[in-house]
Amino acid sequence: MTPRFAVGVIHYRAYDDLERCLLAIKVQHAKPDAVIVIDADSDPRSFERMRAAHCEIHFEAVPNRGYAAGANRILQWVDKEHPESEFVLLLNPDVELDPGFGERLLKSMAEDAQVAIGTGKLLRPGRKTLDSCGIEIRANRRMRDRGSEQLDLGQFDEREYVFGATGAAMMLRRSALSELAIEGEVFDEDFFLYHEDTDLSWRTNLLGWKVLYEPAAQAVHTRGWRKGARAEIPVEIRRHSFKNHYLQLVKNEPAIGLVWRLPAILGWEVLRLGFALLRDRAMLPAYRDAWRGLGRALHKRRVLQRRIRI
Repeated sequence: MTPRFAVGVIHYRAYDDLERCLLAIKVQHAKPDAVIVIDADSDPRSFERMRAAHCEIHFEAVPNRGYAAGANRILQWVDKEHPESEFVLLLNPDVELDPGFGERLLKSMAEDAQVAIGTGKLLRPGRKTLDSCGIEIRANRRMRDRGSEQLDLGQFDEREYVFGATGAAMMLRRSALSELAIEGEVFDEDFFLYHEDTDLSWRTNLLGWKVLYEPAAQAVHTRGWRKGARAEIPVEIRRHSFKNHYLQLVKNEPAIGLVWRLPAILGWEVLRLGFALLRDRAMLPAYRDAWRGLGRALHKRRVLQRRIRI
């Protein structure tokens, strides 16, 4: 039997993408108990049009407080309105699920009670190029989507445990969330946008849970931030990504790991600083922002350290 689940979409002003995303959810072989859309800084006319066209879906118009806050709101809503759902699938609106995505991922996750997060094979439009086959962490603590920009030649066609999952399409086991949360937040709302998924994945590993990659669960992800499109991303968004790299490092890297990997980490940080100075000086204020967030990150680190199992 396929476990029960709910679906939540964190949306920001991409109504054409959202329409395709919702239509793909409706034809899932495994029917969700409920679907909720968190619509940040919505356009009133588009919001009402979408709500009228999809009257079975719960829409909430909210101020834009970032992906993390939107995802947390979805989890809170499911807790209250649909506690029978064992899992929650979080999606970006630019993801179109194959009809069997939910069913295949849920059945695989159900086989191992220690799997807290699951993800599938995400492909770029056209389905020839990989987008994400889970996330890997490198010695310099850089996070990378496995297979990103590679042709899909079957190199990631084995089910396996991975370091992390992209928030674009992330299935969460609800029974694990109370342990994964830090002071009530599953996703760290200080991050606002970017790396909140890798931060949660890192914490999941530290607390003894697992992240599963199931290649039979497939979807198409258009992805806004991709190779060659950096200049199209607003500078404020890029700064969040730059800043959050440091916040997740402070929160999650064990002391012994920091010592062991210090040469690789320092080498990467020199390159990042050089790039900011020479190619993207608008990133320099992100160092200030990371410094301002250091105190809260250290506090959360202490909370986490008391609970680490691995």
